[in-house]
Amino acid sequence: MMERFIQFTVKGETYRIPNAWEELSEVSYIELVRDIQLMARGELPLAMVRVNHVCRSMGWNPGKIKDSQALENLAWLAGQVTFPFLIEYPDRDAALQELDAETRKLCKRLPPNRLYGIGISRYLERLDYRYVVDSCFCKQLVPVIEAEDELYAGYKIDTSFNHLTCSLTALQFIQARSLIGCPVEQLPLLAAILYCPEPYSSIRAHALAVSFVKVPETELAAIAFNFQSFVNYLFTRTEFRLLTETTADRPSAISTGPLESLYNLSADGLGDIDKVERMSLMQYLILMRKKLIDTVRSLHAAKMEKINIAKETGLPINIINQIL
Repeated sequence: MMERFIQFTVKGETYRIPNAWEELSEVSYIELVRDIQLMARGELPLAMVRVNHVCRSMGWNPGKIKDSQALENLAWLAGQVTFPFLIEYPDRDAALQELDAETRKLCKRLPPNRLYGIGISRYLERLDYRYVVDSCFCKQLVPVIEAEDELYAGYKIDTSFNHLTCSLTALQFIQARSLIGCPVEQLPLLAAILYCPEPYSSIRAHALAVSFVKVPETELAAIAFNFQSFVNYLFTRTEFRLLTETTADRPSAISTGPLESLYNLSADGLGDIDKVERMSLMQYLILMRKKLIDTVRSLHAAKMEKINIAKETGLPINIINQIL
């Protein structure tokens, strides 16, 4: 199991370096995103992303470290940093499919030459693997931003007591999600949607985006990456993954876009348009999941064959079997 901190002791004093996105401070998070952007542009090696993270955590200036022993220690510590990246093997990690969950996690985090005692490590070394950014976590790491001398609080995420809540409304989430991967010039709008004061409205967010143009680009990119990682978490690590299980090559015959699905809730008698737009994100996702499950069960009760249910809903057969 990967530890959330790298811990070491020097002269009786114990130090800890964050080894998980969730353990970063706001400043460390934004700086790490900046380094990853530089790496993506070919301006910073992956190893230096890790070195810079260690130095930020320890308050060290990497440019002033000259002693060979100190450099060796720094390189060793940087090698222990695993959280910003995952290892991707050919054919969607085909070589890892038969491994148990814990071993697979190790193989996704550690390079093959560090997989001590794992039989598949030598085989993995021969594969053409690459590092990709790990964009899946569940924490608000930029809680407040400043624009034109005004402070704007962002959406809140709470995972205490093993229960997830989020302050985003359904409409906010849908509109922000539609901007994931947008060009740099649209990042102020994405941030405005996510940091718009209550009560949220599309018009207020659009107007606010003009002020957010002056927010530093790195901070806007950090906000976008934070939201994208939260979305990835919702649809891969929670029960809401069902909502994204539809097969890409078989679009649903009954599916609608996210906004249409939201407004259909009004037609179902759950309130007028204004009410469903202000619905909390978690309530919206719970309802959408329930509607999908009810649809599958209704089609099955109507004696429809599973292969036809799959065509109607876009869900793979194994998921339909789980629902039934």
